[in-house]
Amino acid sequence: MRQHSFLIFVLLFALSLSGHAQRNKKLRYKADKLEFMKIDGQQVRKLTDNVVFTQKTTKIYCDSSYFYPKENRMEAFGKVRIVDDTVVITSRKLTYDGENRKALLREDVVYNNGHQTLYTDFLNYGLDTRIGEFFNGGELIDANNTLTSKVGIYYSLQEYAVFRREVVLVSPEYTLKSDTLNYNTVTKVAVTPGPTEIITPDGVKLDALGGEYLTERKITEFVDGEVETQDYFLEGNELFLNDLEQFYTAKGDVHLTAKARDVIIIGEEGLYYKALGLSKIYGQPVMKKMMQQDTFYLTADTLYAIESPVPEEKRILAYHNVKIFKSDLQGKADSIAYFLSDSIIRLYNDPILWANFSQITADSIGIQLVNNLIDSMILRKNSFIVSEDSMKQFNQIKGRNMVARFDSSRIDNIDVTGNGESIYYLLDEGDSILMGLNKMICSDMKIRFGANNELSNITFYKNPEARLIPPHEIKREDTRLDGFSWRLSEKPDLYEVAYYLKPEDEIKKPPIEVKEVDPSIKPRIQKKKKPDKSEEETKVGGN
Repeated sequence: MRQHSFLIFVLLFALSLSGHAQRNKKLRYKADKLEFMKIDGQQVRKLTDNVVFTQKTTKIYCDSSYFYPKENRMEAFGKVRIVDDTVVITSRKLTYDGENRKALLREDVVYNNGHQTLYTDFLNYGLDTRIGEFFNGGELIDANNTLTSKVGIYYSLQEYAVFRREVVLVSPEYTLKSDTLNYNTVTKVAVTPGPTEIITPDGVKLDALGGEYLTERKITEFVDGEVETQDYFLEGNELFLNDLEQFYTAKGDVHLTAKARDVIIIGEEGLYYKALGLSKIYGQPVMKKMMQQDTFYLTADTLYAIESPVPEEKRILAYHNVKIFKSDLQGKADSIAYFLSDSIIRLYNDPILWANFSQITADSIGIQLVNNLIDSMILRKNSFIVSEDSMKQFNQIKGRNMVARFDSSRIDNIDVTGNGESIYYLLDEGDSILMGLNKMICSDMKIRFGANNELSNITFYKNPEARLIPPHEIKREDTRLDGFSWRLSEKPDLYEVAYYLKPEDEIKKPPIEVKEVDPSIKPRIQKKKKPDKSEEETKVGGN
């Protein structure tokens, strides 16, 4: 037993000596000139001209060197070059410790491993670990990207790098700035765990709390970020960038905010097509616009915001199941176009509006905003306005086209152009006794209203026909113009449009079918032509 223990001790001691000898393998050298000297009482060998040091697979070249044999350490100067397998490092100064094979390179340091090149003035490099650490600034360049930072650690064996402080990644698609970045030199995947800024060559800016960047595939995923485009800020809990296809995706609490106007669009998901300057928001999207002491809300299956260098082409489009709400205006339509330059909101495909006590329909309706207030409405084809009076009777105006002008959110006057018809109930001053029914037909007419939305007077143009029907002679067919339909039950309320304003336990989110449309569609309304008019005026309502 004692002999067995002794053999184990001898074996372990021999292995220890072998490892120690391996760790302390002396540097070998050669040079054209060799000089022996002492520095601070220590023996030093000074080598000059064609100096070469060798250790394991490592070769070090320099113009001159001091070698400290007792410490197995050398200092090199001039054109310093380290060659180790595929790694080549050059500098102007070097301190190399042969015991731990650690190289401290200074001034004009260039590291190259055949795939990447690192430039710095301060590099500490382990020949065995293949770990390089730079400080006071460094730049790593590969085939596609350039990375700079104040501090960095490059793990050559793991092909991985960590950058700290003032990190900048420049790729053909964008410039990224962060305080920390982890980079895989093989997959070219960069990860930032903290605040990150990205700027593309065409001016799109993105801010996020971190992300993963697949630089070769030109795909990026962000956490809680914001994309700044020419006209908007796009925010989301998750952002996804595909530079190859030129689009961004946002998910979770998506906000699209206009820079120049008080317009915000929220939704569950969003897309930004950079090449088209087009943002798409869906998943119960809601647009809200501040309008003085009120807010204009709009919802639809899908909302689009279109950017353009031409101001007249900047617009917001809403498609399918459109609903709008303002305290004094509610409405529905299949689609809407909001042109930002002229502040006109245009409704298409069975649009219907309710303004106070009036119901407004036409084939298309344009709402003109001035100083964030409704200034006028333009009704094109099959225009129809119905108002309910205090006796629950329906006053009606019908025509081919109409222009309704507003004063402090109430209808002030209406111009009817083509095929004008109207039905108005005449009430006494107390609005409680019916005096008769006034039916009128003419080509054009102008209708004016009083402060309480009551009819003030009507001016007829071109062959007017008017008939006053006494109360006892009024028949059912006299009370309705052709095409009349009272659709008050369809009027949306605030919570139908801005669902998120409900208490949380009342919010219901049914799935919405999103229909794709061509975002290049830009609906327009023809400009009104003023007809020649021959005028005749008739007073109604006893005024």
